[in-house]
Amino acid sequence: MSEKSVLIIATFSAKPGKGDALFDVLNPCVAPSRLEAGNVHYDLYRSVENPDSFLFHETWKSHAAIEEHEKQPHFQNLIAGVESLLAAPPVITKI
Repeated sequence: MSEKSVLIIATFSAKPGKGDALFDVLNPCVAPSRLEAGNVHYDLYRSVENPDSFLFHETWKSHAAIEEHEKQPHFQNLIAGVESLLAAPPVITKI
């Protein structure tokens, strides 16, 4: 029996006025993540109402694919780069 795919919704809220800087950290993760073997889709959205608010909508083939993604340099750069820009920890929901 194959493992079920996993949907991730991750929201990031920048400190006031830091939305552009946060985008510059989040966006470089999109293209290489889409190229990963375990990725089904990986999209980044920015709120039209609040430019400091972002949402990742991702689908991965398995939990193992997510674990592999989290080891990748582009993901590690994202994690390291967001800390000083966030108003609160990201909210990550896996379905």
